[in-house]
Amino acid sequence: MEVGVIVDLETTGVDPKVDQVVEVGIVEFAVSSAPAGGLRADMIGSYSALQDPGRPLPPEIVKLTGLSDELLVGRSVDWTLVRQMLSRASVIIAHNAAFDRGFLERRPELEGLAAHWACSVKHINWRKHGFRTRALNYLAADQGFVNPFAHRALFDCATTFRVVTPYFEELIRRSYLREYLVSATGAAFETKDVLREHGYRWNPDARVWAKTLLEDELEEERAFLASDVYKGASRHKEEEIRNP
Repeated sequence: MEVGVIVDLETTGVDPKVDQVVEVGIVEFAVSSAPAGGLRADMIGSYSALQDPGRPLPPEIVKLTGLSDELLVGRSVDWTLVRQMLSRASVIIAHNAAFDRGFLERRPELEGLAAHWACSVKHINWRKHGFRTRALNYLAADQGFVNPFAHRALFDCATTFRVVTPYFEELIRRSYLREYLVSATGAAFETKDVLREHGYRWNPDARVWAKTLLEDELEEERAFLASDVYKGASRHKEEEIRNP
C-alpha cells in the first residue's frame, strides 16, 4: 500500500518570494487495488494549521478566506509534522500545484525534500470529460456537491480529493508525462479567435499565441493547427518545458 497527500495553502498573496503562508491543509490517503480492478484511494488522515505571517493580512485575503489578524496571531504550523507527512508520500497532489509547490519549496524546514508532484488542474483532461472549467469549486458543483468553506485549506484539500477520485489513475499517469510549450508561430491575424477559444494565450514578449500541454495531447494539437489555423502544413513550434 502506498500513501499520498493532497496539499492546499492559503497565503498573503501570490508571490512566494515576498508573501507568506497563513494556512496549511493536508489530506493523507492510501492507494490500494480496487476489487473491480484498477486503483482506489482512501482518506486516512489530515492536518490543518494556521500560521501568523507577522504582518496584517491584505483586505482581499480577508475577504477571500474569512481569516483575520485576530485568528492568526501567535499561531504556527508544525513544519516538522508537515515534512514527515510529505516525506512518506509517493505523490503530492495540489490543485494548481505550481502555486503550492512554489511556497513549500521555499520553506527552510522542507529543504531537500524529494517529492513527485501531480497537478489536478493540468494532469486530468477535464474538457474531455465534459467539464466546462477547471476551477475547483465549479468542478465540485458539476459533480453534484458543494465545498462549504471555499479557500480554507483543509476544505479545499477534501474537495480536491473528492473531485479527483474518479480520475485518480489518469491523474497519476499523466503526472509523469513531459510538458510542452506550443507556439503558433506565423499564424494569421484572423485566426486569433480560433486560437483563443482553443486555450492559446497571447505572449506579448514573444509576440505569439502559445499554450502548454502534455505529450499525449500533441498529436491532436498538431492536427488542429494544421486544419484550423495554418490550413495546410503546420509551422508551429514545440518546446519541452523542463520542470524541476
